[in-house]
Amino acid sequence: MEDKDFITSVVNNFIGGICAFRIDSIKRSIEPVFLNDGIYRMLGGGRAAVDMIFKDIRLSIIPDDMPVFEQGITDILADNGSAEMEFRIVNHDGSLMWLRLHGNLYSREGSENIAGVVILDCTEQKLIEEELKRQSDYMNLLMDTDITFDFNCRTDVCVYKIAQTDALKHDEVINGYMENIPATGIHKDDTAAFKEMLRSAMSHAHRDSIEFRSMGFFDHDDDYRWYRANIISIMGKEGYVAHVIGHIVDIHEDKMKEFELKLKADHDGLTGLLNKTATEELIRRILLNGAEQNEDGGALIILDTDNFKAVNDTYGHSEGDKVLAAIGGIISSNFKGMDVTGRIGGDEFMVYINNITPDDACRLAGKLGRAIRNAFTAEEYAGHITMSIGIATYPDHGTDFESLYEHADKALYEAKNSGKACYKLYGTF
Repeated sequence: MEDKDFITSVVNNFIGGICAFRIDSIKRSIEPVFLNDGIYRMLGGGRAAVDMIFKDIRLSIIPDDMPVFEQGITDILADNGSAEMEFRIVNHDGSLMWLRLHGNLYSREGSENIAGVVILDCTEQKLIEEELKRQSDYMNLLMDTDITFDFNCRTDVCVYKIAQTDALKHDEVINGYMENIPATGIHKDDTAAFKEMLRSAMSHAHRDSIEFRSMGFFDHDDDYRWYRANIISIMGKEGYVAHVIGHIVDIHEDKMKEFELKLKADHDGLTGLLNKTATEELIRRILLNGAEQNEDGGALIILDTDNFKAVNDTYGHSEGDKVLAAIGGIISSNFKGMDVTGRIGGDEFMVYINNITPDDACRLAGKLGRAIRNAFTAEEYAGHITMSIGIATYPDHGTDFESLYEHADKALYEAKNSGKACYKLYGTF
């Protein structure tokens, strides 16, 4: 291949436009002298349609961008080096397109000037910048932090821009992002949901948000913090999602307050144990998600305070509350963190224990009954504060909450009928 043919081939296959324009410095007229094949591919139209645009490009430029274009022509004619400008045109199909133009003066003869120009399509980049700015402007009204990311769906590269303070700003680039999401320190329990959000955003135009935990990537904390990612899909010119961009905000303090409020809402204020709703919900979750993994099974225990009405009637409700609070403390101190302990009625309590045999459940119930009886040795309480206890075991007496509760309640009823202050295991009476 001759040198001339080689150069022509390179120019025509350049990804973008390589052009030459004749500019009259007096009339300010602009006329194309040469347009490479790349400019036709970039604008996506036939030669006649693209030629029509460049015959008088000013007719296609958005009026708001005309001052930028005219200043760019002035800079080219000044011949002080390369001039650059960005402006929007109405393309032949009616769509808006951002063009970035780099131009140099090539020759001058009187008022006639020849300029060499490179034109690139920067529509996608401008859309991303505009969306990030919209999100940033909105989120900065709410938060002091400024963390944005741009995930390129084609290259599987994500760029995080992290501004921890005005003085401390840096970029983090992650290649092979979908497989390396854990590199951002996202908690293993949140990784799958984060990936699914991105996959959904990549499949169609989409807005979404997710709350997740991360450690050490966005800040220097040695513990997990809560963040919220607000994301949006950016469509490419080809009609599919090219980028997923987002804004990440630190919501840790608000999340901690939310957990604190939920903790208070889930717990009984008098005894510190879970309330009825939270107790049942947690036991149902255990039975649904993992009770079968416990080789020794489990046990549901219902405890009812004997003669409690007499305590209230004799000593008053204030004294009765002290008794209930003390019982709650004894129950709490006799169980591990993985056990569920709750107050489900005025003087009624419930416990669910994982990994325990029926025999051990009975021994524990007996120990608990004795501890509560022995805690109230004052003359006015001695012998009056005792517990009747009913026990049902998983999976022998049921594999769901309703079955276990029904059988433990029947065992409790049998304990009451047997003189109180004792425990009964369902199926042994």
